[in-house]
Amino acid sequence: MGYKRKSWKHIAFVFLLSFSLAVIASLGTEILMRKTNIFLALVLLLVIITINIGFDIIGIAATAATEKPHHAKAANKVPGARQTVFLVRHADTVANFANDIVGDVTGAISGGMSASIVLEIIRTYPTLEAHEIWISTLLIALVASVTVTGKAAGKTFAIQKADEIIGQVGSLMARVEDLTGWTVTDKKRKGGKRSGDSRRN
Repeated sequence: MGYKRKSWKHIAFVFLLSFSLAVIASLGTEILMRKTNIFLALVLLLVIITINIGFDIIGIAATAATEKPHHAKAANKVPGARQTVFLVRHADTVANFANDIVGDVTGAISGGMSASIVLEIIRTYPTLEAHEIWISTLLIALVASVTVTGKAAGKTFAIQKADEIIGQVGSLMARVEDLTGWTVTDKKRKGGKRSGDSRRN
């Protein structure tokens, strides 16, 4: 019964987080696209695709990284080392957030942006309306192929450089925690409750 309650709470949390991120990101990109030209819209689309690929790399690196190389740094209080150990210990949660939540949300947004860009192209160049289906097909295919290719290349990189990548993410988290005073990586401080199984390799 306790497991079921925890499972439903996790599902509800993932739903609410995904919904919130999707609303914020979709609204933001929609507002930006309405105020930019086609070229800047394409640049924004590329940024969304890059975020998708980048978080996929982080999720894979978290599952491939090991704690051992970072323990000595954490003992010596090297900035970011404690956060890195936390990320590796909670690799399943990190991967779920990076690969599933951020990955799926940015994937959906890039698809919607592609459709909006096609409509803007047709509006700007009415003579291309007869070719709308081809323009739409080619742009969506290009977005899909760039995303898939980027993730494929990123997977190899993430596995080979897992400890270095997750170490950089840990350092970034340390800077954010120092600036905001809020943390999820230290159970002794606000927002620092530990969850999940420890991975010691």
